[in-house]
Amino acid sequence: MTGWRGVELYGTFIKITGELEVLGIDRLSDAINRYGDFLAVRRGRAEPLGAHRPLVGAADTAMTVAKRTVLLVCPTTLSSDGTSVMWREKTPCPAVITTTAFSVAGEIHLSPGHTLQDELERNPGHFIPLSNFSALWHATLEPAPLSLQRPFGLLNPAAIISFSFPNAGRS
Repeated sequence: MTGWRGVELYGTFIKITGELEVLGIDRLSDAINRYGDFLAVRRGRAEPLGAHRPLVGAADTAMTVAKRTVLLVCPTTLSSDGTSVMWREKTPCPAVITTTAFSVAGEIHLSPGHTLQDELERNPGHFIPLSNFSALWHATLEPAPLSLQRPFGLLNPAAIISFSFPNAGRS
């Protein structure tokens, strides 16, 4: 059984909205982290990250998107129906992450007893789950920076410049 899930794919200056195919037993992260360098997007639409810019290309087309160019993936609707056999217990951890295009503050989800560096080294290339986060673009075409808040998203580890844990070591 397959389904299509609405997503926003953020690059440095472009946002693509559309739908990604997700198998019935999978979570969005399973679909993104599958082998392969590309994502097939249905009903895709590319637009610059700015309200006053024209659309790029036609709307509602089938697109192939290179994963390496996607910095952040956000579902447009949250779904809890994934029952993947890949599911593992994760611990939410407050973090601040700076990427090549934006800074994000929220919770990352780590395997118990692991650090973010452990996760990055153990699963190179796997997008990292974020929850309850805010992102502020420092690379934008607009005079005022773009910001967004989302309950869930997936961050491309290749975009990370630095990360910190604001509450680490505090009582």
